[in-house]
Amino acid sequence: MNISHVSLINKMEQELLKAKKAERPQNIREHINSIKALCEVMLETESAGYSQQSFPKEVPAQQMTMPAVNQQSQSVRITEESKLETDDGANGDSLFEF
Repeated sequence: MNISHVSLINKMEQELLKAKKAERPQNIREHINSIKALCEVMLETESAGYSQQSFPKEVPAQQMTMPAVNQQSQSVRITEESKLETDDGANGDSLFEF
């Protein structure tokens, strides 16, 4: 993954502003740790030989078309003979019979 150095620096600046606004030492420490992690990511990408280019411009995605499905809906008729008979007298006509 090629991450822009500009976007990393912007993220560091945002975390620094949050650290300055934080009142509790624990919150300040969390934001400083975030800055540290961003610095490590930036240093690792540079040492791994990645260029400092921005993300490539987005290429418009090709529209994906779904093949037409020729399915005909078939209705199912329940006749009096095919109704479910249970031992408690329920016939399956009600949603509340369970």
